[in-house]
Amino acid sequence: MTVPLAGELTASLIARAAARYGLAAADVVRLWTCRNSPARHEGGGVRADAELILNEAGRRVLAGLCGVEPAVLARALPTFTVDDPGTGSAVQAQARWRAASAVAGPAAFGCRLCTARRTGQAVRAVRFVPRWRRVCIRHGRWLLDADADQPLEHLPLRDLPEVAVAQRRWVGVARRGLRAGVEPEQVFALAHAVVAQWWEQALSWDREEIWPRRLHRLAGGDAGRELAWWRIVGRDAAIFPEAVAVAGMRLDPATADLLWKPSVNDQLAVRHRRNQPASL
Repeated sequence: MTVPLAGELTASLIARAAARYGLAAADVVRLWTCRNSPARHEGGGVRADAELILNEAGRRVLAGLCGVEPAVLARALPTFTVDDPGTGSAVQAQARWRAASAVAGPAAFGCRLCTARRTGQAVRAVRFVPRWRRVCIRHGRWLLDADADQPLEHLPLRDLPEVAVAQRRWVGVARRGLRAGVEPEQVFALAHAVVAQWWEQALSWDREEIWPRRLHRLAGGDAGRELAWWRIVGRDAAIFPEAVAVAGMRLDPATADLLWKPSVNDQLAVRHRRNQPASL
């Protein structure tokens, strides 16, 4: 039996089922007639966020492969019941490759230690995870986007407790948003956009202390000559505490209106400059 993870990509579950049988994922995918090919990176490798949409016959094949009831798969896999005209409705098991983000939202690598704990397999897993839930608090890891062409699946947070604290704090912010009639996605998207602009402006600021320290620790101690690369890979983890803080401000009536004004970045930057990062 190959147990699905909550929010897992169907393609990820198939890959884990293949690993349990000692097979390559590509060999097991041949159980379905694929109507197209998965998206690939420029280097030729299949993108980790490539998702398989199955027709009804294909779903039965997956259930038999995993030894799990279709109803269980439907609860765990966000795209399991998605119908795609491209997969057809024939008796033959068919599948169609799609970009995960186009079907059910952003995908990230799962924590391998958590995967091993829950399934007995210390292998790669890919799950649909919103950007505000990327911290594995149990193992101190930031889970990276699965769409990028880079070798890392997570960044270590053992020396950055404030990121885990922000993850816990986000739960309360999201609840406040729901009580105010605002979806978490809206709250976080706006806050993230504001702080990401600060990050981009940071190169011209002179009083930076917090973000460089975080970025170097995410890089294992010193980003060195790969600083530009780490600025891209480590950005979301480095700015997460500030994104959560701004999200909380978004729900404060005294500051909510400011967040919609064109000059909001300058106003908030001035207001928080003494306590927030400035440049890299």
